[in-house]
Parts: sequence; C-alpha cells; structure tokens
Amino acid sequence: MRFYRIYFLMALCLFIFSLLLAKVFYYQLVKGELITKQAISMRSKEIALNEYSRGTIYDRNLLALTNNHSVAALYVLPEEIKKAYGKNSIGERELGDFSRQLAKDLTSLNEVKITNSLSLGIKKGQPMIRLASNLTGEEVAIISNSNLPGIVVAPLISRYDDSLICRHVLGYVTDSSEPIGVTGIEKLYNDILNNNRAGWQLTFINDAKGQPIKGLMYKLRNNSNGNSSVVLTIDKRVQEIVEKALVSKMAKGAVVVLDIKSKEILALASRPTYNPNFVSNIINDENSPLINRATNVYYPGSLFKILLAAAALEEDIVSFDDKFYCDGAYQFTDTLAISCLKKDGHGDLSFFSAFANSCNPVFIEVGLKLQREKIMEYVHKFHLTDESIQGWFESEGTKSYVNIKPGPAGIGNACLGQEGVMLTPLNLANLIATIADNGRWGKPLIVKYAINQNGEKSLVKRNEYEQVISKDTAVKVQKLMEEVIGSGTGKRAALSGVQVAGKTATSQTGNYNEDDEEWLNTWFGGYLPADNPKWAIVVMVEKGTSGSVNAAPIFREISEGLLNLFSVLE
Repeated sequence: MRFYRIYFLMALCLFIFSLLLAKVFYYQLVKGELITKQAISMRSKEIALNEYSRGTIYDRNLLALTNNHSVAALYVLPEEIKKAYGKNSIGERELGDFSRQLAKDLTSLNEVKITNSLSLGIKKGQPMIRLASNLTGEEVAIISNSNLPGIVVAPLISRYDDSLICRHVLGYVTDSSEPIGVTGIEKLYNDILNNNRAGWQLTFINDAKGQPIKGLMYKLRNNSNGNSSVVLTIDKRVQEIVEKALVSKMAKGAVVVLDIKSKEILALASRPTYNPNFVSNIINDENSPLINRATNVYYPGSLFKILLAAAALEEDIVSFDDKFYCDGAYQFTDTLAISCLKKDGHGDLSFFSAFANSCNPVFIEVGLKLQREKIMEYVHKFHLTDESIQGWFESEGTKSYVNIKPGPAGIGNACLGQEGVMLTPLNLANLIATIADNGRWGKPLIVKYAINQNGEKSLVKRNEYEQVISKDTAVKVQKLMEEVIGSGTGKRAALSGVQVAGKTATSQTGNYNEDDEEWLNTWFGGYLPADNPKWAIVVMVEKGTSGSVNAAPIFREISEGLLNLFSVLE
C-alpha cells in the first residue's frame, strides 16, 4: 500500500510536470512570436514620418542625387507633452514654458520660432514635429540629458548631402515637414516628387510611464511599396569630374557637358554654388549663387564665329583659301572702328587661318557679305535661341536672343558675339554638338523619365533630329576648330594622344572694376575626340582675362577626366 501511494504521487508529479512542460512549449514555440510582439508593442511606439515621402532624384545610372545622407534631427511628440502635464491639450502656458526651457537648453533655437512651429504642428495634428536638423554632437548630448518631456533625437534622411553635386540642376525645397520645390528639378517635378507613398516609420522604446527612453537608439523602418522618382540624363561621375575641375579655377561661371549623339546633358555646373540646407543665408548674396549661370545669357564673343563660319561655308560665300588682310582693326568710318585681338594686325591670312587666330576684321567682312537676314536665317536653323530643354521648362530670366541692328556696325558687333547677341552656355554647347554631329541638331535633354507613386513610368519625349547644314559643311567647320587647337588660340586645351577641336572666346561686358578695367567673360567651347566625337564641352569663366588663359585649361582637365573615366569602364 505504501509503495502504491509512492507510485501514485510520482505519477501525479510527472503528470503535473508534463502539463507545465507542455504549457511552456506552447508559449515558447507556438505563441512565442505573438507574445514577443505584444510585449514590444506595450513598450514601443511607431510614428509615421510623412516628411520622408518626397521622391528621389537619380542620375542616368540610378545613383541617388537626393535622399542619400542622414543627419541628427530634433523632434517633439505633442502626446508625450500632454501626458507629462496630465492634460488633454497643450495650453499657451504649457507651450510657453516648454519653448522657454528648450530654448534655454539649446541656444541655437529661438523661443518664438519653437512656439510657432509647435503651435502650427499641433494645429495640423502632427504626431511628430521637427524643430531642428543637422544637430551637432554637443547638441545631441544636451537633448539626451534634458528633462523636458516628448523630445527625441532621431535620424533624418537629409534631402541633400554636403557634396553640393548638381546643385543648380536639382534646385532646392522649402525647409518644412511638407517640402515644396522652389527651383530646378525639385520645382518642375514637384507634383511627382511630393506625391510619393509615405512608408517611413520611427520606432522608439517607452519606459513604464510611456515616455521615450532617452539614450536608446531610435530606428527607422521603410514600409514603402512604391517610390516616385525622377531619373536625369546627368551622369554623377561626369558631374563630379566637372565639379572637381572648378574648385580652384572658377569663382564665377558655368560648364556644360553634352553627349554629342543623344544631346543628353551629362553634366551642368554653375559657380558660385550654394548649400541648399542653408538657402536663407545667401538669398541676398551679391555674388548671386542661386543663379544657374549655365542657362543664363551672356555675350558669347568669338564662339558666335562658329555659326558665321558654318553659314558662310554653306552659302559658298567663303572658302578655306580665300585671302584677307588684317591691319589690326576694321574701319567702318573715320571715327568708328572695331579692333582685332592682335593690335598690330595679322597681315595677309586665309579664312582658315583667320578662324584659328580669331581675327575680328575678317569675320566682320564675312558677316557683311552674309548680311543680316542670312545670319538670322542660320540662327533659326541652328535653333540657337531655343531655350527649351526636354524635361525642363524655359528659364525664367532674360531669354536668349539674336537681335542684329541694321547697318554695318550693327552687323559687325553681332559677328563678334557682342551687341545684339545674348546666348547661354547651354545654347553654345548644343551649337558645338551639332557641328560635331555632322550638322545634325537635336534638342538638349535633362530628364530620361519619371515614375509616379503607382510605379508608372513616363518617358520624356525623345529627340526629333534635324539636318540643319550639310555634312560636308559641318566637316569643314570641324577642320577649322581642330586648327584652333593645333596652331591657333586654343593650344592650352590640347591633349596628349587625343585630337581635340574647339574655339576660344573673350567677350566684353560693359562693367568695370575699381581700376577702370573692364570685366571680361572668357570662354572655351569644344569637343573630343575630334576623330570620333563623343562629348561637347563649353566652359565660361566670368571676370577672366582670355579664353585661352582661363577657360581652355578647365576644358582640358575635364576632358582628361572623361577619357580616364571611360577608358577604365571600357
């Protein structure tokens, strides 16, 4: 009987232990994941970050030009402030106390601005209100040690990084939780970029009172199923080559790089540049860094001679071997003359040599033979004042124009790319690309396609090319431009082992410095390789001395970068 009781107790204990083991097994393996999620949900909180919903802008190789950099940002959680004060709403008194204390802790913030931002965010029902971004390490430490309720430091995917790549193409957006494009692609494609499907959430851990635990990592999670975006023709690698070449060689000016066959813009840079995160600091800057100088108008100087040469050769008004004489100036009247770059004159020279040495009197004479109407005919043939770019609306500033005044002097000034002729670096890059492409013109492209929030791709209309001059004439102008490098004013653009074609230019501005010296804009436009044209490049440097001194070396450095880049990729 005694053994029976012992067996019974052992069996009972074994049964109870089996039940407990089964229960543990059930909760650990069957219900474990659910229980873990419930536990986490009790101690963690997720808030949607609507400001992360703006679409990305990519280069042609889908390298991100925006949304590729994170910084520390300060957020306020209104609900946590309510809990701390034990109230259903935040009154003016509580808001004032909170703003005053935060401004005291973080001196970089203004009390009034904090109050206004919080009031607006609370009115809109925002669960998180961003008060500051780009926080320093010291500021993060101050916030982490603060006793104020409802403040968190979380990673913010910054729209722009510090590289300042492609600044004037991209443009910038307003600094708000619902950013709006102000300039550039950001403005032109604002509806697409701002209509992205929000999917970013911020997760943080609460303490027993439901307050975010300071010092713990806040995590971002992307639940997006779709992402609206814009894909440009810009090649980020080429853009970086251009930007690097300008660091020490250009304070003001612009560079454009075109693919000769497709007429796609591979790089477009303007100087001075700016930081889009601090636009308010430079709105009134006298150097006007917000101006996109690549699409701004200037006197093109002798680059206009490329069009004159094409027109004169196409119309059979001149040939390479035609003889001219330059005594240092073209005399219109006893009191009116236009001087040559070479003050004592070139003497006897051919048209071929006149182009290489940029002889003003010869081109005035050729222009007078062409006459005003014929020059304008070729301006229109080359679409020289067409500012529209596929994927980009027309510029908002002064439009490109060629308005030649009647009479010999008016024609003479226009022939030299001065009075009556105002063009953009992009206009001139496309002129050169047309010559290099054997007279085939196409509209420049800046956008390849856009994708809306539903994943639907809309291609930008492709080019419809026009043969604006004969291939024979284009080849002749190519030979003229090659000679500029070989024996003329463009020797500083020459490359070792690769043939280059181009043209220098120096244009007057009518503006003078304190020493009564006129500021000059200096140019170099060309393409390479001359025997297999791939890239057209125009460089414009404001306040220079000459195209050969200021612009040609930049052209050469960019060209070397292109050759190195694509030789490695081949």
